[in-house]
Amino acid sequence: MIPNTANINILTRALKRERKAKEVAEGFIEKQLIDFYNKNISLSKSLLSEEEFQQNLLDNLVEALIVVDFKGNILKINREALKLIGFSEKETPKDLSYLSTRNKKKLYKLFKKESYNEKKLLLFDFINKKKEKKYVTIKARLLINSKNKPYAYQTIVRDITKETLRNKKFKEQQKILYFETLILKDLFATDDIKSNASNLVKHIAEFLGTDDCVFYAFINEELVQMAATGEKLDSNKKIKNMLKFKTNQGIVGSVAISKKGIIIRDTSKHINYIADGKMRFSEITVPILLGDELVGIIDAEHPEKHFFRKQQLDVLSKISTLISLYLKNAINELDKSNKQIELEEAKHRLEIVFKSDSIPRVIESADGSIENVSYSFLKMFKIPIEDEQKLTDLTCSSAREILKSHFTTEDMFISRIDDILKKEQVVLNEILELKDGRYVSRDYTPIFHNKRLQAHIWGYKDVTSQTNYDKSLERQNMKYKNIIDNINLGLMEVDNNDITISVNDAFTRMCGYTSEELVGKIAKNILLNKNNRKIIDDKNRIRKNGVGDLYEIEVITKNGDIKYWLISGAPNTNLKNEVIGSIGVHLDITPLKTLIVSNENLISDLTGRNDELSNYAHMVSHDLKTPLMTVSSCINWLNEDNKDHLNKESLEYISTIKSALIDMDKLISSTLLYSGNRTSKTKNNPTEVQPIVESIINILYRGVIDDIDIEVLKPLPSIHLNEVKTRQIFQNIIENACKYRDIDKKSFIKIDWEEHGDYVQFSVKDNGIGIAEKHFDIVFNSFKKLNSRTDSNGIGLSIVKKMIVSNGGKVWFDSKIGVGSTFYFTITK
Repeated sequence: MIPNTANINILTRALKRERKAKEVAEGFIEKQLIDFYNKNISLSKSLLSEEEFQQNLLDNLVEALIVVDFKGNILKINREALKLIGFSEKETPKDLSYLSTRNKKKLYKLFKKESYNEKKLLLFDFINKKKEKKYVTIKARLLINSKNKPYAYQTIVRDITKETLRNKKFKEQQKILYFETLILKDLFATDDIKSNASNLVKHIAEFLGTDDCVFYAFINEELVQMAATGEKLDSNKKIKNMLKFKTNQGIVGSVAISKKGIIIRDTSKHINYIADGKMRFSEITVPILLGDELVGIIDAEHPEKHFFRKQQLDVLSKISTLISLYLKNAINELDKSNKQIELEEAKHRLEIVFKSDSIPRVIESADGSIENVSYSFLKMFKIPIEDEQKLTDLTCSSAREILKSHFTTEDMFISRIDDILKKEQVVLNEILELKDGRYVSRDYTPIFHNKRLQAHIWGYKDVTSQTNYDKSLERQNMKYKNIIDNINLGLMEVDNNDITISVNDAFTRMCGYTSEELVGKIAKNILLNKNNRKIIDDKNRIRKNGVGDLYEIEVITKNGDIKYWLISGAPNTNLKNEVIGSIGVHLDITPLKTLIVSNENLISDLTGRNDELSNYAHMVSHDLKTPLMTVSSCINWLNEDNKDHLNKESLEYISTIKSALIDMDKLISSTLLYSGNRTSKTKNNPTEVQPIVESIINILYRGVIDDIDIEVLKPLPSIHLNEVKTRQIFQNIIENACKYRDIDKKSFIKIDWEEHGDYVQFSVKDNGIGIAEKHFDIVFNSFKKLNSRTDSNGIGLSIVKKMIVSNGGKVWFDSKIGVGSTFYFTITK
């Protein structure tokens, strides 16, 4: 401790310096006020005239500004406005006459004198002088003259052409994607051609914006109407007049011959047009082709001329390529079913069941990603439906590596897929054997558009034959025989007289006797002493009543060693359910017994050592206070004696040292308190987390604070946890986030918390380099480092986990390479 006289001297010197600092500060403030007054006078003399100022302001606005009176005359216009309407500064327009009649009427109505309230036209489009289509927003404000009378509108015009066109394009692409998804989704749901065709024309009609769409299937060299929309349907949703065309009839027939989609902008001028009901002037027709084979025709009409666009034709052409195989298969199944009506009812029912069940399919894109997986596929390979997203997030090659474990020839499964993808040819009914005994038939179809590969479609069917039942039974018998032969548990079968019938190899290894030395004899007389034989006799009486039991017994091996076995005994019955003996499963628990004794000795030893450590921690924590106080006094003297000679940065360092000393004093006090109370079952006093986290940010990471944005999203709560543990938990997690930040981007750390029923959940989120999934299991292991950094010892997070778990909480994390990590932990209330 510092003597009282020394304390008095320190306080006296501090008072003198405080008074001197106050005098210096007052003089500085007085000088600043004088300088500020002089600068204001100088600035007022250099101001521009109001008219020059306003003109400069107008010309330098980044937004277009136009002042228009109530007659449409332009009173003022800046450079941005001239640029927007397509004029140069030399040809400034005098009024709004350069606009189209429609736009002039709209603007004159906006600037009418009769309405003096403020106006706002959110969206306005026009063609400027340079023939450019522009989209703008207009904000208008009424101008008042010196007589308090309105005389004009001041308008701010903002050019939103790029945003508007981009939004239109994005919405159009969304519409196309949604349309394609709807069609493929419905198509995969069933193989019924009528259902597929009905959904197909409905979605196409909605996409094209018409109520007239027809699907023609190409069957027996004829185009047959299979589905339609709108007025072509009766009240039961069936086609009123189902048409059939030859390939030389009408526009549909001509497209069937040419196999190229067309748009008819005015059907009244087309000689091949055949009216089906009302006359319609626009028509779009697209063939559905499987390779070069015609599958069907999509045909849509609209009463307006020039209604359909080329983009719609391209989209329909693309979707027709994707659906061609499925429609072809469905049409073939329909044609086959029509020719087989005379089959037996039982066979007919089986076909209906088969068709109504979705075929397991997977769609892969040409770039090697999984686009769609059917639920029946997940069911076939016993993948939970909720894991579908995990599967679609994988690349095709990664998914195949996982899937190959289901097949008996794993390497051949992969190599065969590579061979199929290389050839890019249709493969049908390829039989594969699964490890679980099933056989599946695999189909492959490459999808092309404009001769470019777009996707791969894989289809599977379960074709397991009933004859595999015998093979499966044989495999099961072999499996259980191998289990019994190789199991690590000793098995013994005895009769009602306790004569040994059989033992397995594990039993002979456990006792040291051979099977010849045990079979045919009473094993208890060989392996047990008299007391333990009585235990066996008691268990046998229970067993004869059909009751099993679990018990521990002491055994003498052939070498004379004492072993402890855990025995599970169960009665053995014949076909008449009569007890004919028992079967015992024997587990050697001798090492466990030894371990229990060792643990008891270890616990006793640790208890003594913990008492010694507690006393040592108390002594060290107390003795550290004295040099800490000396360092604090010296820093204060150094600051006071050299304050006028130290630069700003040095003063900041001294301030940081003072803060660190205060925190260190708190840490030592907390350590001392923790050392004294760590075995107590009383609840910790509330600890304020906010100042602890602020101290960590301001002191420990002062050197990197400019590189990392550390943000506490809301004030942190108080928790019932020792201050030492609280500081170590937050310091280790924040330190990790700083160490493993991504130097190629602006880094951030966000600290947040949520209150739950009986605990508080904290989170520390960063956008660092992230953690690879293969390392997830070792993040909290002691001395496990995920890289070669020299500033990490690999124990920080293991300490964090131990402290949190010991307090009844949990700790976990989410992470992704290149994105960042979020660590979560809970502290019970």
